Amino acid sequence: MVKKSVLLHFGASLVDKPIITGLIRDYDVSVNILHARVTPEEAGTMFVHIEGEKDKVSKALDYLNQIGIHLVFPRKNLIWQEAKCTHCGSCVGQCFPDALLIDNETGLVVFKHELCVACGLCIPACPFGALESVDQHVAASQK
Repeated sequence: MVKKSVLLHFGASLVDKPIITGLIRDYDVSVNILHARVTPEEAGTMFVHIEGEKDKVSKALDYLNQIGIHLVFPRKNLIWQEAKCTHCGSCVGQCFPDALLIDNETGLVVFKHELCVACGLCIPACPFGALESVDQHVAASQK
């Protein structure tokens, strides 16, 4: 059994579709909705845990992606958007458990999520917004 935490971002055209029911029925996974903002005729956001056999969870995530849902996988209430990261290292000095560090060989910032304690000190240190909490991410997606 595996459990994936995932933020689902979907357009207004999907709001009236039985997406969660379909996941449970068609992919035999359990879905725990931790946070949701879904209103008629607007884009929606959900933070969920999807749990089940590894292959079924993988197929369920593939299905969500195929129907146009944008998936974001946070780690311990922290989202590192590597595409926004310029690898300046500002966050590294704030990370006391050394979950964010600079790779000696490549000079790039690396996020070791298993060491993260979700203190959030790295978030304001990043001048490019590459790090954010799940709450910040959900709030920004609702604007």
